[in-house]
Amino acid sequence: MAELKNLLLTAGHDLEAIDRPLKLDVSRGKEKYTLLNGQEKELLPNDMMISDLKGIISSIIYGPDKRTRIKPNTRNVLFVVYAPPGIEKSKVFQHLQDIQNYVDIIEAESEVELLKVFECKD
Repeated sequence: MAELKNLLLTAGHDLEAIDRPLKLDVSRGKEKYTLLNGQEKELLPNDMMISDLKGIISSIIYGPDKRTRIKPNTRNVLFVVYAPPGIEKSKVFQHLQDIQNYVDIIEAESEVELLKVFECKD
């Protein structure tokens, strides 16, 4: 719902399935990962992507991967907002707050450990 409201693409991941650290990068066009539907996908050149030590976990074009997907038993979640240059930091922060509000509707006992906007420097 927050994606539709704010027009910002967001990927949700099971934090316990992620093998940190995370790396934000731009694809060369040969990288592959498994989508939520189980299909293997090769990235297009210049696609924003995030990877952990085991591989790509999401891209701005194709979304989150299957390995780190949120499942019914997921207890710790990481939401990644893809905001290309030109999107104000305050808009991204408000988007994260909207996600928090929607999560609270579903799970009133949820807790936020970190709500922060990280910027990629050239």
